[in-house]
Amino acid sequence: MSLSVEHLSITRAGKEILSDISFVCSPGELIVVRGKNGAGKSSLFAALMALPGIEIASGDFSIDGESLILKKTYEIARSGMFLAHQEPPAIDGVSLGVVARAALETMCGVTEVPEAQRRIRETLAELGLPEDFAHKTLHSSMSGGEKKRAELFQLVLLKPKFALLDEIDSGLDSVSCSIAASAIAKLRSEGTGFVVVTHSDAFADVLNPTRIIEM
Repeated sequence: MSLSVEHLSITRAGKEILSDISFVCSPGELIVVRGKNGAGKSSLFAALMALPGIEIASGDFSIDGESLILKKTYEIARSGMFLAHQEPPAIDGVSLGVVARAALETMCGVTEVPEAQRRIRETLAELGLPEDFAHKTLHSSMSGGEKKRAELFQLVLLKPKFALLDEIDSGLDSVSCSIAASAIAKLRSEGTGFVVVTHSDAFADVLNPTRIIEM
């Protein structure tokens, strides 16, 4: 079982962004991706989640041997891929808790509301977040640090097979960075594979990556 990226080349508006990118991430592995701003790190993640604006010119990527190259974003997510955005999109009028319950039903098959609420409460407690944090409007009513905590909360709640984290540490204080690193380590021990973009050498060191990719 692995996330495999094979000779992937991507474009935006007809302009090549990345060429011939290949790597394999196995369960429990953590790959740190480094590079200057504009190197294409976020674009790579956007391509792997089939987000609008990015086109795959050639190559393939798969989870557990199943090609995802022609899949929709929701299908890629259902296959076990999770993306924590560098700039999480706001969803006006929808709370984090509502999104979390919908994700638990869609991604994890949790249909009973009491069970979903229990998992949400336990995850909030694990991350040191108050229960009313789930009542916040997703991202639009949150500070920069709160947006990253909301992304971290969804990651821990859903326990994906593979997680793409785009500067999850950006905007977090040292205590929150420590909580994030601990949560990532725990998920790794349970089998989640990670591909992480960070500009912080200190955060990268704490994550104890299996390898580093320079872009």
